[in-house]
Amino acid sequence: MTEGAEQASAPQEPGTRDFAAILSPIPSPRFLTALCALNKVDARILSTSGGPVAVLTDTDEEAVAKAAKTVSAFVARAEFMLVVNRGGQATAQIWLGGQVAKDVPAGLALNDAPGVLTTLVTGAQSFDEIAATHPDKVHEATMSRFAAYRELLKETRRLRKEQG
Repeated sequence: MTEGAEQASAPQEPGTRDFAAILSPIPSPRFLTALCALNKVDARILSTSGGPVAVLTDTDEEAVAKAAKTVSAFVARAEFMLVVNRGGQATAQIWLGGQVAKDVPAGLALNDAPGVLTTLVTGAQSFDEIAATHPDKVHEATMSRFAAYRELLKETRRLRKEQG
């Protein structure tokens, strides 16, 4: 085996794998799942005590920015938080209406975040490890665009009804 192949198959140290997630202010994981599917945002949704989190599959800088722009533009008046860890350096941004509204210190942004999010951002556990122990909390954004549109309408009506 070549040296490069050995390095590629070796497990990464916690905190060194790239990670990106969008925290949603909308309390419905089904809404966020449908929103990601409709807009072709490649993500897996995790239900947490602080609301749903879209864990992005593609952590490339350009793909992450496009996902945050797309999701935040869809619900223009809601603030979404983008949390990224690249090579052990965590950053956080607030996105509003498809644009970065402000950068926030990652430590402060994660201070009140659910523990599972901190676990993911720091790389202490991978998404697959968490999904294996909490399969009922994971939603895949793999539905068709038509099904996603119908689900968004249904969830929007439900959320409006709950708000009165």
